Amino acid sequence: MKQDRYDVVVVGAGMGGLCSAALLTHSGYTALVVDKLPFVGGRASSVKYKGFTLPTGALYVETGGVVEKLFKEVGAPFAVRSFPMQLCFRMGGRDYLMPQKGGLRDLMSHFADERETAAVLTAIRRAFAWQEPSMAISLRDWLLQHTQNEKILAIFRGLVNYQCVNFRDMPAGEFIRQLKFATGATAGAHPQGFLALMQELVGVVEAGGGRVWTSTRARSIVVRDGAARGIVVERNGKDLEIAAGAVISSAGPHATVDLAGSGHFEKGYLKELKEKVHPLAYVCVEVSSDRPLVDFPGVMVVPEGRRQMTMMCTSLAYPEFAPPGKHLLQAWAAPDSSFEPLDTAAEVDTIVGDLKQAIPGFDDRAEILHVSYWQKDWPMYRALPGALTQKTPVENLYNVGDGVAPLVPLGLPACAETARIVVADIRQRLKPAG
Repeated sequence: MKQDRYDVVVVGAGMGGLCSAALLTHSGYTALVVDKLPFVGGRASSVKYKGFTLPTGALYVETGGVVEKLFKEVGAPFAVRSFPMQLCFRMGGRDYLMPQKGGLRDLMSHFADERETAAVLTAIRRAFAWQEPSMAISLRDWLLQHTQNEKILAIFRGLVNYQCVNFRDMPAGEFIRQLKFATGATAGAHPQGFLALMQELVGVVEAGGGRVWTSTRARSIVVRDGAARGIVVERNGKDLEIAAGAVISSAGPHATVDLAGSGHFEKGYLKELKEKVHPLAYVCVEVSSDRPLVDFPGVMVVPEGRRQMTMMCTSLAYPEFAPPGKHLLQAWAAPDSSFEPLDTAAEVDTIVGDLKQAIPGFDDRAEILHVSYWQKDWPMYRALPGALTQKTPVENLYNVGDGVAPLVPLGLPACAETARIVVADIRQRLKPAG
């Protein structure tokens, strides 16, 4: 078997893997990234379909935050164009714009008196300033201690969907942490799609002497004497062993154990993995039309349907995402359970039904272009934050990505943050071969 050697090998060319490799090569390490897919980015990429640019997972990325700072640190262009972050709630056949300041109070005032509004806001302020709610109670059940108003509950149901988690499945403490983190944040997308953004990281890796191999499947992680020594990959029909001082896996904690062999891991770690790392499902219906189906440049929240849903006429902010003369609307919804396997046909029927209720004349004006869904090995998130640490019991074997996210944030910022944590540890433990 042919052999090769790098300071570090990375399994998976998603946000976590590519950020790790970019940080490493920027610091003088040689790094190889392998991915079984024919393109980079994983769930942070995009594909062209019938002239439209569609996401493979991530719908937007924060600007001015963790991801952008990492890109700037390694010298990667960050050509993300922000979209209007203002929210509009479509409830009871009416639209309610949520002001940038005092928006939650203003929105709730349409459906509750001052006493009830104050009770909910006081509970949230206390959770911010004193102690976050327990992770053992859902946000819905926590709110029921302060209000029985279905309209108020619907507002929070919509806000939770912005975090891609079902209202009944979002722990109250997690919601408050994410709300704190997101306060004042802006977001956007690359005008050419997420694939173009991820290719900027590839450029950094290759400029630093590293390599990124797509269409290359990791067959195993080599473990000897309790430490990771490299990986075996299948490339161009042949097996190749890559020796390395450390291995970073962006394939998810479950896949990492499968690649290395469960016998190399402590029983306590495997128990935690089974109990805490559960993938979250999500659905997106992408719709084509000749004229915008939602004439609002920001995000429209539709929280009262059978599914909690948000939608955006993405082509208003990014005309490049649709062919000339066409518009793209994306409707995102958490399924009935974030953690149970999807009944995809039933979920799609339900969400399309909600769309028809929310958008007058949908049948005459709209064409279902594509349906994206994430679950199991291709989830929206591999786990809620705080499930596991990035180090594994196998020496020099690390996980990065949303399966090992710190307590904040969620999504792409979490992937970038795990990369920073892991690379900082490698820098202390491993010197570049030079």
